[in-house]
Amino acid sequence: MHLGTPALLEFCRRHQNDESLVLVTIIDTSGSTYRKTGAMMLISPGGDFEGLISGGCLEGDLLEHAANVFETGEPAYVTYDMSADDDLIWSLGIGCDGVIHLMLQRLGRGNGLEIFHQVETSHLEREAVLLALVTHVKSGLCAGEMALRDTSGVTVGQPGLLPLLEETAVNWPEWRSRVVETEGARVMLINMPAQTRVLICGAGPDAVPVAQACCSLGWDVVVTDHRPAFARAERFPEDCTVMQQRQEALHENLDLDEIDAAVIMTHHLESDASYLGQLCDKPLRYLGLLGPRARKGRLREMAGCPDRELFGPVGLDIGAELPASIALSIASEIHAVLNRRDGRSLTGLAHD
Repeated sequence: MHLGTPALLEFCRRHQNDESLVLVTIIDTSGSTYRKTGAMMLISPGGDFEGLISGGCLEGDLLEHAANVFETGEPAYVTYDMSADDDLIWSLGIGCDGVIHLMLQRLGRGNGLEIFHQVETSHLEREAVLLALVTHVKSGLCAGEMALRDTSGVTVGQPGLLPLLEETAVNWPEWRSRVVETEGARVMLINMPAQTRVLICGAGPDAVPVAQACCSLGWDVVVTDHRPAFARAERFPEDCTVMQQRQEALHENLDLDEIDAAVIMTHHLESDASYLGQLCDKPLRYLGLLGPRARKGRLREMAGCPDRELFGPVGLDIGAELPASIALSIASEIHAVLNRRDGRSLTGLAHD
């Protein structure tokens, strides 16, 4: 989720006729930086790019470095030191006081691009991917070589990296990225979870901005409602799946085990209870209910799930009243929970 993988994969699809792309990866950071280790950017020969390494201040300079990588085919390393003095030298005016170390590598057909093709295939199957990327070498492996393993056991890439992936995947990690030393090389391991899938139960007017907010985050959004007037695809974002079906048929037409988060918001007590009853024993990391606390307690009784953790009233306390701000608070709470954060203000927090 954090890598913006769906956008990178869409970029690969748009440039499938290009012979090569340049991959930019943050391989190390220190201090305050916009993105962290493991973040990626793809650049086409024509200068198009997808993915942010910074807030937009470094990408133009990286296009010039990418041109050299396209020409030579050799990996390149770039460091941006945004401490006060260097910031003046670069004349970027960023003032972040952080240091970003990047590696640029050319990906060609049969030489790197197949990795991203497999990431797309694995994610379509709802499989997470563990990617290994060689960043520095002393012997044996070459810088820029890659391999992956997904949660179903599919492997692609440099055979010398597969034992490391197999060992790491025994207990699938929760961390985002790690750097390890193996076979005389430094290897970055990047955990690439499948696209977040969010279910919105209820397609009323206030569900539309919720779907819009979730889609804007790159999530796979499914909206369901039994009412024909509401369950219409044209009311929702183009990449949102809209299903018209009876509430009790939800589990028949959708694999609920593949849902990461769900929001129940039909404004109808019996309908909400039906949805809750079908979702309460599923491994969702977030299950939210629109409405006051008293209503949540009543729905627990009606659905027969007194012990299930529920988020309700749904959303973060940002003073939301109208549909757009309520949608923002809901999407923010889902994002925080999925990233194991509590949604507090960053002001005064010790960690980055």
